[in-house]
Amino acid sequence: MSDQPQPVRTFPPGSVTVRCRLDGPLVLELPPDAEALGVYLRVTDHLGNEFQIPSGKKAVAFCRCNGTKTRPFCDGSHKTCGFVAGETAPGQ
Repeated sequence: MSDQPQPVRTFPPGSVTVRCRLDGPLVLELPPDAEALGVYLRVTDHLGNEFQIPSGKKAVAFCRCNGTKTRPFCDGSHKTCGFVAGETAPGQ
């Protein structure tokens, strides 16, 4: 591995973000102007069947603790099951 600093990446408008919440879910976030950019959120199971997501929703939280009753979505179970996750990006 090189000790050289990595260049800062910039992302174009319309980029989707996946945020790792401390001791919580993975949150997939669409940009504020997603619909105008033609970017939509669709979640499917392994057979291609769609999970229902409220229209216009810009973020969805996916469970990482395996305690949710609403798989694959987070229901807040991580707060009471002792789930711990504190990943940070390199250089942070």
